[in-house]
Amino acid sequence: MHVECRETPCGIRKICGELQKLGCGSDPSWLALLLFVRNLVRPLTIFDDVRKKNLQEYVFSQLARRDASPEHLDNVLGGLEFFLIDHLPMASITEQLAVEQAASKSLARSITDFLQETLSSEQERTTLVGRFGRETMDTLAGGEEPAVMIPRLRELVTGMLTHYREEAQAWERKVHQLEKVIQVDPLLAPLHNRRSLEDHLCGAIARAEASGDLLSAMMIDVDNFKSSINDAYGHVVGDDILRTLAKIIDAHATRHGWFAARFGGDELVLVCNIAGNEAQFHADAIRLAVQNYEFRPRLDGRLADTPIRFTVSIGVAEYASGMTAADLISGADSAMYQVKNSGRNNVAQFEAPAV
Repeated sequence: MHVECRETPCGIRKICGELQKLGCGSDPSWLALLLFVRNLVRPLTIFDDVRKKNLQEYVFSQLARRDASPEHLDNVLGGLEFFLIDHLPMASITEQLAVEQAASKSLARSITDFLQETLSSEQERTTLVGRFGRETMDTLAGGEEPAVMIPRLRELVTGMLTHYREEAQAWERKVHQLEKVIQVDPLLAPLHNRRSLEDHLCGAIARAEASGDLLSAMMIDVDNFKSSINDAYGHVVGDDILRTLAKIIDAHATRHGWFAARFGGDELVLVCNIAGNEAQFHADAIRLAVQNYEFRPRLDGRLADTPIRFTVSIGVAEYASGMTAADLISGADSAMYQVKNSGRNNVAQFEAPAV
């Protein structure tokens, strides 16, 4: 501690004194660490109270060891980094980034293949046109009677048109496949990805504003996904459960002509052209279908004897004039967290605060 610290009273003198007793007073890194967990963690909103308490208890327990070595400081900072990274919002962002990167790589491969096929097709078309021209000129120069020449020319033209028709159909299929790559989530196909969801919502809201069409959105989230599934069974089983949930939601969406997408992580969205009360009824049907589903994970190469039961919490929001796509999703998300905070495995409808 510097001389001026002893001469000038300040708010952290007592803390400096305690750190000196622990043998850490001469290293400002320990002081910064203690001030962070003692004064700065409390007002942070990204942690709940339990997480804050665990973080503080961890650092205080390490200080109690009275080890001021650089090695111990590195270990403590490593533990603190784990607390910060292994946090639900941060994990969700990290996972979303990984998904986006995987989707971008997949899209880049698809576009590269598409361009290569385009070049190959162009070369094939050039060869075909050249051959058609040569055979046509040979036929015309052959000196046959028109009765012989005309059927031959008709055969050449028919062959050329047939090739172009078949090629056009093949390219239509390839374009459709490329659209799927661009619009569909790589893990939970046939559910759409988040970018496609945003585009769909903008169009749906524009139609609702113009014609007064009904519009609602559901936010669907697996209960205790990290602790009860990923941590207990591993990410492979977790992905399989998400695929199972996606199939249940897609079946419901297909039956009614609705739009289903992955919002991020284990959060899925269903956009439907019905009122909020009716959407809540359908949401409960989905919830029950998930609750009653017997998912058997594949462990060590075979199906497990005991099924895994999992549940979902669903929030519903109905579109009101003036809402943006973000407002509608936020309303459904808020209702979903209302369910999470009141016991999970249920459905709730968003109610806008009274003005």
